[in-house]
Amino acid sequence: MINKQMYNKLNTKQNRRLLLKLYKSANTPAKMLALVLLVAAALVIMLLPNSRQLTGDFEAAFLDVGQGDSILICADDRTVLIDAGGLHGDPTVMAEQVVIPYIKSLGIEKLDLVVNTHPDNDHIGGLFAVLDDLQVDTLAMFDGYEDSRKQQQLLSLAEDENINVRSVAAGDVLEFSDNFKIEVLAPEYGDIFDDDHVNNGSLVLHISYQDFDMLTTGDLQGWEQDAAIRGLDCADIEVLQLPHHGSKNSYDEDWYAEFNPQAVIISCGIDNEYGHPGQNVVKYWQQEQVDIYRTDYQGSCRVIYKDGVLSFETAENAA
Repeated sequence: MINKQMYNKLNTKQNRRLLLKLYKSANTPAKMLALVLLVAAALVIMLLPNSRQLTGDFEAAFLDVGQGDSILICADDRTVLIDAGGLHGDPTVMAEQVVIPYIKSLGIEKLDLVVNTHPDNDHIGGLFAVLDDLQVDTLAMFDGYEDSRKQQQLLSLAEDENINVRSVAAGDVLEFSDNFKIEVLAPEYGDIFDDDHVNNGSLVLHISYQDFDMLTTGDLQGWEQDAAIRGLDCADIEVLQLPHHGSKNSYDEDWYAEFNPQAVIISCGIDNEYGHPGQNVVKYWQQEQVDIYRTDYQGSCRVIYKDGVLSFETAENAA
């Protein structure tokens, strides 16, 4: 068992960087040790007080899966998983060691909905382990990706596991209760994206619970950023997941200016090879004095909405 003192030593930014370098460069024994320690740091949100119980009316956990995305949403006894990460060379390890154990630690026996935002490995890779290991009612995805082998493989697995499959696109609304719903904002039905442009075809989701609103964006970039929020009252969004892991390529001041969030979330791996998040992105939100939560620096982040009050818990501040 990892206690707080051990975690505090593991989860400094400097040590996480060293562990990542060791994992990337070392031979098998040292690499496995580094991976164990990286996973231990990611899992710490499960090991601290109150982390194995749901404390809010609505909770969204942005899980630390390294360079990738995974979001678990729980509200009104319904559960939704959006993506499950996927490291290069080992696409299911973070799902097997972080996502699935976290879900099980909460006593969740079934996922009502699993969403794949788009078939990039760092979003879809871990879903193979999720569908294989957990009971899932419905898998939702956009079907406008040309010749996506990974998506076809996931659909085949869903069929083997007798999981319902739903194709979704802009205009679809998934209602889970009187309080809790998810509206798909993009892409549009009929849109087609080839392998070089799957990011542009990311599912963009407006998640609402009572008076709380959150936007998740996958790897959205380019002109689709404007199209995705057309008709959305962006000022209502309290929590904004920045597109494409906070990439400099998704930086758009005019787009950002549409929002007035209480916090922005950046899901990315420490010292990742892509340089996420972009310095210009971080600087913009710092200048706007908006709280920034980063999974590379702070670990997993829980967004908690209870009795009309919004709060945040990270692995860093919980320790």
